[in-house]
Amino acid sequence: MQYNNIWKKLTVGQYQLLADLNHLEGWEYMRSVVAIVEGNGFDQVDNYPLIDLRKRYEAIAKQLEKEPFKPFKSFVKIDGKRYYVTRFFDEINTAQFVEISEWNKTKEDGVKNLHLCVASLLRETKLGWFPKKYNGKDHAKRATLVKEKMLAVEALGLSAFFLASWVRLLEDLPTYLDREMQTLKEEMDALTSEQDSPSVTGGL
Repeated sequence: MQYNNIWKKLTVGQYQLLADLNHLEGWEYMRSVVAIVEGNGFDQVDNYPLIDLRKRYEAIAKQLEKEPFKPFKSFVKIDGKRYYVTRFFDEINTAQFVEISEWNKTKEDGVKNLHLCVASLLRETKLGWFPKKYNGKDHAKRATLVKEKMLAVEALGLSAFFLASWVRLLEDLPTYLDREMQTLKEEMDALTSEQDSPSVTGGL
């Protein structure tokens, strides 16, 4: 059995299902991997001769081991719709920050919540090129699209780029907040000084 570059078809949802098979082993594991990748369900897979199932699994496993490099893109197209990918933290608003923090509380969340995290980084575009404001209300809709239609290799490339920067952000965040607090304190001091200054009245 020959498979033409599985990574060109493997969706985020399929990748997540594959990552969740660690509790299985032997023929049950092979059966599940083949069913997920081929997308035809267990009914068809269960009709394969055991030798054929093993050959299919080995062919799939060989390709999955070689995850291709996917360069990070500023724009991605999912199900025919173009989205802008938020790359820099000065572009992220509070809603996105809170969402992404929620999806990445533990190491295990990385794959399990991949579609949620990616959906929090996507912004719709105007005329295909101009990013709109982040729309948190449509997050669930975007997350479903990411899970069902986005290629796993694209999502993984995007999340790897972002999470590397995310670590740096969390390291720099206390400094950033200190700087913001200092600026706020200076503004408040200036305002207080202004209010305490004696007013100048005309004429004596």
